[in-house]
Amino acid sequence: MPFPDTIPELRSSWSAAVGVLFFKRIFEIAPGALELFSFRDVPAPELYESAKLKSHALKVMNTVGVAVSMLDDVPALLPVLEGLGKKHVDYGVVPAHYEVVGQALLDTLALGLGDAFTPELKAAWAEIYGVVSSTMIKGANKVPAPAYTEHGSYATHSGADLGAIKDSQANAESWYTSPDCMPQSVRSCVSSLMPTKSA
Repeated sequence: MPFPDTIPELRSSWSAAVGVLFFKRIFEIAPGALELFSFRDVPAPELYESAKLKSHALKVMNTVGVAVSMLDDVPALLPVLEGLGKKHVDYGVVPAHYEVVGQALLDTLALGLGDAFTPELKAAWAEIYGVVSSTMIKGANKVPAPAYTEHGSYATHSGADLGAIKDSQANAESWYTSPDCMPQSVRSCVSSLMPTKSA
């Protein structure tokens, strides 16, 4: 069942309660991504009980919830997503991070929904996440990057943060480009979203 017929299933399968599990999965896939967040200094044993992480996770889940609620009006949603993409450039986010987030999203939904996360629902989420991530990346690409950086703007980060951000970017890019690291489910979803070259 293609989008937009999948809107009811997408809405009913989303729960803001999955935020902490979602971030836990992101950090399992790409541990260096923790350095991009304000709660990076929370000791590891306390991280998933941290008020900072829980607050951020709730904000992210609420944002996703708003995006899901706007699926009936995609033209209104696209500029919002582009704006989010622009905003994330200042945090050191690069395109490869979006693939990590996409895999974490699919894994978290699978964990939370169990057998209800059918192949059709997974395909619907992969399709809509492909639109979300490509639109955010499009927005990020509208932000001019300073000539002295490899991956984008680091204007809001201190020199100490810069190394951690570059490490996170390298880890995400390595995960994204390595067939041995990327799970088969993601390779399949990513491959299905990639445009084919015409002769």
